[in-house]
Amino acid sequence: MGRVAGKVLVWFLVLGLMSGSFMGCSETDDDDDDDISDALPLPPDASMSIDLTAFNGDKMAPSALAPGENFNNAIARVAIVNLAVVIALSPGTTVFKAASSATPVEESDGSWTWKYMAKWLFHTFEANLNGRMEGFGTVWSMRVSCDSLDVPVDDFQWYTGEVELNNSSGSWRFFDYKTPDTAREIGTIEWEVKDRDTSNLMFSNTDAESDGYGDVLTYSLDGTEAEISFEDASENITAEITWDTITLAGSIMVPDYNNGERAYWDEDLQDTE
Repeated sequence: MGRVAGKVLVWFLVLGLMSGSFMGCSETDDDDDDDISDALPLPPDASMSIDLTAFNGDKMAPSALAPGENFNNAIARVAIVNLAVVIALSPGTTVFKAASSATPVEESDGSWTWKYMAKWLFHTFEANLNGRMEGFGTVWSMRVSCDSLDVPVDDFQWYTGEVELNNSSGSWRFFDYKTPDTAREIGTIEWEVKDRDTSNLMFSNTDAESDGYGDVLTYSLDGTEAEISFEDASENITAEITWDTITLAGSIMVPDYNNGERAYWDEDLQDTE
C-alpha cells in the first residue's frame, strides 16, 4: 500500500480518542424554559469530517466492466484513509451531532455549555462542550470523563477550537488522553467550510513522538470536485487522489505507482491514461 498511506493510518490511530461510533443522549430538563435563542451557533460537523463514500461502492457508476487498475489502486489507498478517518473523526462529529440535540446553558461568565452522555461499547462518557465569545471569534473546549478506559480520564480536555464568528473557518487542536496531566498536543485541523459542497480541511500530525510527525493530510471539496493528498514529511513526497463526486471519474498520482505519473480513470472506472 505504500509507506505514505501506512503512516497516515498510524498517526490517525494515535489522533483518535478511541475507535467506533458514539451514541449520544443529552442531559436536558424537559421543564427547562430558559431562552436559548442567544446561544452560540455550534461549529459545523464538516469541520472534522471528510466524505470518502465515493470509494465504498455505493456511488459507483453502472458498468458491465470491472474497474480498471487505476481506480482499484485508488480504492485500496482510500480504504486505509477511510478507516483512519472513521477511527479519528467519527467520535468528534458524532459528539457534535449529539450536542445539537442538547439544550445549551448560559454560564455566569457569558459562555454556553452543552452537557450530554456518549456511549461507546462498554464505556460511558460524560461530554461537556463549552463555547465562548473571544475577540472576533469563538473559542471551544470539549471535555470528557470516563473511568473505564485503559487510562481513565476525569474532565479531560480532548480538543479545543477557535472559530471565526461566521462559522466558516477555524482550527481544532487534539490532545492525547493517555497523558491527561500534560495536555500533549498530537494533531491539528485547519478548516474552511463555506457550505455542504465547499470545504477545505488540513490535518497535521503534531505528535513529536510518532513516526508520522510533520505529516499532513489535506481534503478539499469544490462543488463535485474532490481531492485528498498526503505529504510525508520524513520522505518529502506527496500523493494525490482526485475524483468527481457524481461521475467518479478521477485520477491518482503517487510515487510508487505508474512511475509517479498521474493515472486517470473515466466515468466507467476504466483506465484512460
